Amino acid sequence: MIVLHDYQLVYVRTRKTASTSVEIALSRFAGPNDIVTALSPRDEALRREAGGRPPQNHLHPGLIPGPEPVAPGIAGRVRFHNHMPGRHIRAELGDQWDRYVTFTVERSPYDKVTSLYFHRHRAPSARPPIDHFIETGEFADALNWPLYTDTDNRVIVDHVLRHEALREGLAQLAAASLPDLDLPRAKAHFRPPNSHYRDVLTPSARRAIEDVYAQEFDAHGYTW
Repeated sequence: MIVLHDYQLVYVRTRKTASTSVEIALSRFAGPNDIVTALSPRDEALRREAGGRPPQNHLHPGLIPGPEPVAPGIAGRVRFHNHMPGRHIRAELGDQWDRYVTFTVERSPYDKVTSLYFHRHRAPSARPPIDHFIETGEFADALNWPLYTDTDNRVIVDHVLRHEALREGLAQLAAASLPDLDLPRAKAHFRPPNSHYRDVLTPSARRAIEDVYAQEFDAHGYTW
């Protein structure tokens, strides 16, 4: 996640939605008082190459980062982390949340699960069948609904951009409150080219995804 105070902008980071690319792009416009959360070491290297700011102002007040970067996720020293639910960000920011533009990115659950499958199992020789991936429950790790809704299942961000039209959505935001973003392709190489979800997901996998991701389907109208 990122908070850009000069632009009065909050980005709520979701999973398997080009979030690393968006965060790297946004961090290039961060000032010294903005909040930038930590990425993986590999992605931090990509951020340095792109000229983005490293993690800052993400620890609890009074704590100083050590010589090694603080790992992403929830830890005793970390106040803001990369996949932090919007309702928790709102609690930390107070009235800034209400005054700032808040946005996130969502994607077809079929496509997210397919992307997650190839990301978690990159070597073709060791890649399990898709139905095994579903049976383990790991496919639910791309569920984003709790990240941008409250406990009453209401969407709490101002804008939910579509991954399939991400550049267009960002361009519309840019007209009001965003700089023009040059998105790096941070993780696209993990998925084989031309691997459409319809060619990967079996009927049983499709049914499982439609069950677990039902709220996302209903809210955003994604279809097979």
